[in-house]
Amino acid sequence: MRVTQSRYAGELNRFELAMRMLRLQARTGTIARYTGLSNDRIRKAYANYVLEHGHNKLPRRKRGRPPSRIGRFLSTPQRLSESTVLATLFMHAGLLVRDERSRCHVPRNLTRLMIGRRLCDAYDMYRTLIPQGHINLEVAAMLLRAISETQDLIMTFCGGCQAVYVQDAYALDYGRGPCCDWAPRGAQY
Repeated sequence: MRVTQSRYAGELNRFELAMRMLRLQARTGTIARYTGLSNDRIRKAYANYVLEHGHNKLPRRKRGRPPSRIGRFLSTPQRLSESTVLATLFMHAGLLVRDERSRCHVPRNLTRLMIGRRLCDAYDMYRTLIPQGHINLEVAAMLLRAISETQDLIMTFCGGCQAVYVQDAYALDYGRGPCCDWAPRGAQY
């Protein structure tokens, strides 16, 4: 094997992830974050793909800054449930692990490319489980950052049913998860 073949294999892996993220409507900055490709290279790859396959093969791309407010994850019971499902899928994909302080973080041995692949895998599974869900890939990436990097959101357990759920790290915690709060009074599950 030549030394250059290894380099091209890595380049091909980054390009394949970029194309996968483009199909999932990720913004250029998000793709660059996980692939290491330059913004210009991502735009050219998108333009070349559209030229070869036509405009109807890739959805229109979102423009501007990626979303950054965590309130969207907690605003309604449905969105909180969807956020919890996606965060749980992150844990199953090996993207999030809990430390001794009950905080979650991304394992240090994962490269950005591996994180990007696992993010897409978890997001694809989320779309399979909740086809009409409100979370897109950009918001999924923000959820991962809010739990693992900024730690504005935490994964915690309900005192009543022991279910895992996403919670604002700076909000009061009454020890009851959303499932117990939303259950009709007197209902037993």
